[in-house]
Amino acid sequence: MALTDVLNTTRQQFPSTTAYTSSVGRGIPSKRPLENGEFDGVEIPPSPKRPRVLDDSLPTPPTYQVPIPKPVTSLPDPCNTFIQLRFQLCRFKGVYRVALIPLSFTFAHLYRYILFLFGWSGRHIHEFEVYSHVELYSKTWRPGEIKRHRSCRFPEAPDPDKNFDAWSAWLTLSWRAEEDPVLRMGPYRCMHDAALAYRRPLPPANQDNPWDKLLAQVQVPYRYEKDVTLGDVWSRHPKQNISGGKCANPELAVKFKYDPDANWEVHITVDPENDGQYMWTTSVPSSRPELISARGAPPSENPRKARHDIEPKHKVVPYILLRPESFERYLKGELTSVVGCAELFVQEKGRPRKHQTTQPLLPMAAARPGQRVV
Repeated sequence: MALTDVLNTTRQQFPSTTAYTSSVGRGIPSKRPLENGEFDGVEIPPSPKRPRVLDDSLPTPPTYQVPIPKPVTSLPDPCNTFIQLRFQLCRFKGVYRVALIPLSFTFAHLYRYILFLFGWSGRHIHEFEVYSHVELYSKTWRPGEIKRHRSCRFPEAPDPDKNFDAWSAWLTLSWRAEEDPVLRMGPYRCMHDAALAYRRPLPPANQDNPWDKLLAQVQVPYRYEKDVTLGDVWSRHPKQNISGGKCANPELAVKFKYDPDANWEVHITVDPENDGQYMWTTSVPSSRPELISARGAPPSENPRKARHDIEPKHKVVPYILLRPESFERYLKGELTSVVGCAELFVQEKGRPRKHQTTQPLLPMAAARPGQRVV
């Protein structure tokens, strides 16, 4: 017997019973109209919404706008001391640059130079991190990449017999010696701007507490990238470098982090010659960097175009990068540098992009300017 027949039979046996529907069967009055146009149940009106009450006593959060950093558009002051650095794209063995850069270069200039060498747009967040006591991978396995490091800012272990709380704090935070850099730099003027951008502000330290005292001591400082030069990190006199003479210049390295979502990293290390020479002096000061060798290019920044990329180490690099005036024209906006699917495009701004008659740049012997720094 069908369900409708059962319901009709029930209405005939019990005429005073309210007409059953699926909702009434569960004890809920039905809103479905019957044949005479009336409802068999009571229609319940919807409950009114609670009015939103604005509490004026609550303090409004302060509004602070992070200033947008302006890129540099000119070269730094001339300098007669150059250092040979290697720019190695992390996790890409055949993508690197080797260049002679004046020590008067600020890290803001170095940031624009990296964008010029690798064809990046500069639309993503970036940061520099300086490391000390650096150990590199072997040249046959991962050349130019940082294997491990140890911060020179971390103090020595205190005597547990004299101050057990300080020793316990040191032991708990000893892992930071292998993780933290010596210095962080970015495009913001202070740590407060950087915290509002992509970091959390730090609470004030209590000097009476050994834990807070150690945290304040090992806290990594943050500086404006326009205020730090290469000479502040790799000084001409090793005892005046950023480690204070605790490690030599070749043991200092920099990680350039670009686009944290994509996890791009460029490891900047000292690239000495076979005789150990890595710094030169010139009789005539200059502010132009000189590219010595380059090979390959990074994948495209656009993930949709990156699917059609060839292997990064086989991408074509134009010889226009070797011209000393190219970077200066790039700062003035006369040249553009864009990485493509098969090559690195460096050409005048406003012209249509076309394939250039270029070939990959292999390591070559180049005349170093001046003489060796003793």
